[in-house]
Amino acid sequence: MRRLRSAAWWVLPSLLCLAVYWYGLKAWFQQDDFAWLQQRFYVHNWHDLLGSLFRPTPHGTWRPLSERAFFLILSSLFPTEALPFRICAFLTQFANLALVSSIVWRMSGSRVAGFFAPIFWTVNSSLSQTMAWSSAYMQVLCGLFLLLAFHFLLRHIETGRWRYYWLQWIAFLAGFLAMETNIVYPLLAASYVLLCARQHFRRTLPLFVPSILFGILNMVFAPKQATGLYAMHFDLAIPETFLTYWRWALEPRQLLMLASYREWTGTVGVVLFTAGLAGYLAWAVRRREWLPVVFAAWFAILLAPVLPLREHTSAYYLTLPVMAVGMLLAQAVESARRWPAVWKAAVLVVVGAFVLIQTPVARTSVQWWFHRSRAVKGMVLGVMRARELHPGKAILLTEVDDNLFGGAVLDNAFRAMGVSEVYLAPGSENSIRIDPKLGRVSDFVLPPEMMAEALKQGRLVVYAVGGPRLRNITQSYARSVVLPPRGAAPRRVDVGDPLAAFFLGPTWYTLDGTFRWMPRSATVRLGGPRSAAERLYVSGFCPGAQVAAGPIEMAVTAEGEALGVARITKGDDRFTFDFSLPGKLIGRASIEVSITLNRTTKIPGDERENGLVFGVFEIR
Repeated sequence: MRRLRSAAWWVLPSLLCLAVYWYGLKAWFQQDDFAWLQQRFYVHNWHDLLGSLFRPTPHGTWRPLSERAFFLILSSLFPTEALPFRICAFLTQFANLALVSSIVWRMSGSRVAGFFAPIFWTVNSSLSQTMAWSSAYMQVLCGLFLLLAFHFLLRHIETGRWRYYWLQWIAFLAGFLAMETNIVYPLLAASYVLLCARQHFRRTLPLFVPSILFGILNMVFAPKQATGLYAMHFDLAIPETFLTYWRWALEPRQLLMLASYREWTGTVGVVLFTAGLAGYLAWAVRRREWLPVVFAAWFAILLAPVLPLREHTSAYYLTLPVMAVGMLLAQAVESARRWPAVWKAAVLVVVGAFVLIQTPVARTSVQWWFHRSRAVKGMVLGVMRARELHPGKAILLTEVDDNLFGGAVLDNAFRAMGVSEVYLAPGSENSIRIDPKLGRVSDFVLPPEMMAEALKQGRLVVYAVGGPRLRNITQSYARSVVLPPRGAAPRRVDVGDPLAAFFLGPTWYTLDGTFRWMPRSATVRLGGPRSAAERLYVSGFCPGAQVAAGPIEMAVTAEGEALGVARITKGDDRFTFDFSLPGKLIGRASIEVSITLNRTTKIPGDERENGLVFGVFEIR
């Protein structure tokens, strides 16, 4: 019986996790997953592999293990199967729960606290997105390294054995490969040691050196966005952001949508929870019991790295901070065992309310993620089947809704599965609603002028997405769709798109995958501006060899009218320029835009005179 109780103590939190988030185990790919799944197409040699693993993202993140290696390895083995990704995430979280049990038990000396801490963490609905979304694996993997490092620190303090101290260092340093939040580990370790094992405090000070170095190197080498969702704002909005996350940690964001509560009930619940926890912390400080204070500090420490992201508040950022909330609640349960009956009852009511409110919301939320992922799976696999049935033809999709767009199309899900030339039907930009900060629906819509030409050439099939499977509606769609007038041109042309060839001048080179080289000069036919406020936007890529001999100057004209000269000085980087347009071009069905470079370059093994790589031309 003793062995059975011991096994249950370790296993039950993981079984509860599996029960609450069972639908997350069965979820398919969605959102950012598709961006990471595309990595395997760009790795052809060791140089590509190293770049794929260690090059920072445009968002300024650097996570070789939790995003790069995780997706690169598993997608190479299971390109269309999400279950291996989900199994890996769940097993990692099970290890985290076991470590939390061990850590809280050792810190508090209470097996009761050690048992309840992972349970309170598990039922918190802030975990629902993490437990259903493979791209959030960095949260659980970072948690594994943080908890493992702290576990070894505790073992060093208990036994005095230095091997545990150095094992802590190994886990700590490895954590930098998982997620930037690992930078706060020295604060986690130092806060505990300072308050509960002060004689070991000096041994935590060297831990700050790698964190400081990582912070400096990250600022120097990882690009930071000045604007947008991932811009860092160190201002007075940080306290407000903290309070937002604190509310989400106690009151599920989806509570009002999933239950018939009045709006004020959530606020009252948060106030009562906060007052109860504040009272408990005051009691602990008065009695000089510092462990609850440590857990409260850990919440703020684990949340600190994302507080400057005021434009990108997300519940899955709470995955690790609410672990500290679970630890605090578990310690409150342990403390209540020594209190009078009335206070025991109060604690049980608060904790019971927390579990009863959070658990059903967590389960319902993960079901939502599951069902959306299954709808995404149906659409993506349906498009793959359509490609098999219609090789060499472009695919046009109708009836794509907000969830399918945000869950798949926005992150190029079809390209991640090896299918190109998939478009949304014209008009989709008017029916799909998405946060403009995330992207534009129009970037994925096939311009009606291109659609008309593709239908004329028999190069396009049309499928309706609504329903359990895709339906081929090419004939009925072609009969009912209103085609643009003859001679009209699209207002957006991606020259790397095969269907755009009809609107390109004769000098452009043939496609190289998803882009196209230009020689010294080239032309594009676009639909004219509709108002004086619209401008011409030109974007592309400049290889480093092109600027080795000096800047590239790109002269741009429209219908023979000079628009300006753009100067490109940075190689191996994307560029975007915009130009005002003459008023006499307003309302024209078609205008010719010409670009001319001051020089070209020959690339070894290529006899062509190469200019720049394009790219998109757009009037908006």
